Amino acid sequence: MDSYLVQIGKRWVLYAEDPPLPEGEAGRSQDRVDRIIRSLAERKAWWATWMSRLIRAVRDGYYELQNRLDPMERVFNRMRLAGPMRLHFSSSLSESEARARLKSLLVGQRIRHGVWMIVDGLLALGMVPLAPVLVPIPGPNLFFYYPALRTFSHWLAWQGVLSALRRMPPQLVAREEIAGLENAIGRRGIPDSRAEIQELSSRLKLEQLPEFIARYG
Repeated sequence: MDSYLVQIGKRWVLYAEDPPLPEGEAGRSQDRVDRIIRSLAERKAWWATWMSRLIRAVRDGYYELQNRLDPMERVFNRMRLAGPMRLHFSSSLSESEARARLKSLLVGQRIRHGVWMIVDGLLALGMVPLAPVLVPIPGPNLFFYYPALRTFSHWLAWQGVLSALRRMPPQLVAREEIAGLENAIGRRGIPDSRAEIQELSSRLKLEQLPEFIARYG
């Protein structure tokens, strides 16, 4: 798995490009969920109505959650099933510095996601007694679903971080483009460096990197 270690201000982040979906796959997946919701909603049984509302609420809550996540969380999620890591880092760093930065980042994220997995898990368990009241409410009841969704998301990220730590040390590749990104952001900030970020991201063949960096602005 190709990962990119980038310094944004005082923060170090790890980026990996989402693999492209097969043509039409995202639409087909959405259509399948919508068909299941419609099929259940058309039934007259109370349990079918209950399930259709539950699936719709979880789906809408998940999409809302994705827009609020730390972008790195999706990177760690993917690392659970990824192969050996190849780390691209700034040419301004030595290989030993890059390894140390990566390990420090991973250890910190392991603690962060482990702690919040427990906290959100306890909150989710505390909401279970209210399920009979909250679940029938139409629409995405995030007050009920958010702790459960966050627990699951933290667990996936935590597993990905553990997997990355087990595969240390990674193969290392020094990149001048990453050094250029860091210099541009450090000199002018993210908003004023958009053109340089876009150009250097294109040279790295990372189409989604500008959006990832903008999230930290």
